[in-house]
Amino acid sequence: MFASDLGRNSLRATPLGLLSNTLSRADEGWKFIEKPHLGHLVNWSSTRGAPIHRWHRYREGYSAELIDALNLGKRILDPFCGCGSILVGAALRGLTATGIDLNPLAAFVARVKTSPLTLVQRNEVRSFCADLPHNLPNQAGHWMPDLSIAHKVFEPEILLTLLRIRAAIQSAPIELISRNFLELCWISILETVGSYFKEGNGIKYRNVIRRSGRYIRRDEGSWQLKRFGTDHEAFVIDAFSAHLTMMIADTSLWGESWGSAKVIEGNALDLVTLTHEEYDSIVFSPPYANRFDYFESMKVELWFGGFVKTASDIRTLRKASLRSHLSANMSRPKITFELLEELIGQMDQKSSSWRMGVPELLRGYFSDIVEVLRQCRQRLRGGACHVVVGNSAFGGTIIPSDSLTAKAGQIAGFSNIEIWVARHLTVSPQQRSRLSGYEEYMRESVVVMRP
Repeated sequence: MFASDLGRNSLRATPLGLLSNTLSRADEGWKFIEKPHLGHLVNWSSTRGAPIHRWHRYREGYSAELIDALNLGKRILDPFCGCGSILVGAALRGLTATGIDLNPLAAFVARVKTSPLTLVQRNEVRSFCADLPHNLPNQAGHWMPDLSIAHKVFEPEILLTLLRIRAAIQSAPIELISRNFLELCWISILETVGSYFKEGNGIKYRNVIRRSGRYIRRDEGSWQLKRFGTDHEAFVIDAFSAHLTMMIADTSLWGESWGSAKVIEGNALDLVTLTHEEYDSIVFSPPYANRFDYFESMKVELWFGGFVKTASDIRTLRKASLRSHLSANMSRPKITFELLEELIGQMDQKSSSWRMGVPELLRGYFSDIVEVLRQCRQRLRGGACHVVVGNSAFGGTIIPSDSLTAKAGQIAGFSNIEIWVARHLTVSPQQRSRLSGYEEYMRESVVVMRP
């Protein structure tokens, strides 16, 4: 068993001693195996520069090399497929994979990545790229997403040029699959040419910079000149052309050995209604129980890509999603996890996490994990379900998501469960002093479940 014995006897009478006792009991009964070779595979960094994977920057993913490391078999399901790392990796290996994702942006990216263009269609895309500087319309048309910060996230000339390129894509006499390829390129450069960037639970603006724990506004005009140069139109066209050229070059991997992939835009909580197939293995990394609302951090791409058209659309997505963030539907039924309740009872009730409603988030999150695993169990034949999860810390308490996910798997009907510890995470600066000595409970693991 993998668990810390630090201070287990001497600290029991203190709050931290109580935490040690609860964490030890949460880990009891599970087989922990150290698998450090998985450490670099359970995050996005190992594939961010790989062909096809690099078409769209998407930090919320993991390496396609997990297919080999976990011996996933020929038929794979990823019910939280994101931008399709596993789907692309499976196709490159000649395997069959199905991916499901609630986020329409992620589903679109995964679908484009796994939909090979014919030679004719590739030539359409190449011609568009070569002719763009000459065929760019003078006017952008009247389309503009109804996003309140639309004019704040782009400089005026950059926004106009983006809309003109979009108009050219929309009016080009090409097939739909070619148009989707171009639209992915366009969406994928928005952050590059924008006055914003994604960070954590949202977006930040380039006109401010963090220094010594505070934000300082940068000199207006000078930062734009340094970032975008003097010709904003040329900057956008060059960024689009360079990205498109890279994407076209990567299509050489769409060879005869390319496997089959299916992308389903839908909710993993409704998995059994979305697919009736059976799979050799299932692998997924659900959004971690960390309060991050990824619809917020991706809102520019969601709105400008046309995936949401009203505020109601994005609220609907948030409410339907896994209860990993505070905008999800917390009124759905919950299952009681006794050890989770003990951990919640040890949280600092004066902390911001408590005031914001994290206890209800945690109850809902692991209840949702049970439901997803129940449905995965119905679609699994002969292999294992692999869940990549990371532990969290709130209000001076560690939440052992790997152990609780193992418990969720047991409730869902899995009987043979192991926890493969891939790497150890750092505790946030706000929690570090309060949780000193408990760092080894901050794990990122693969929970492996077999019927």
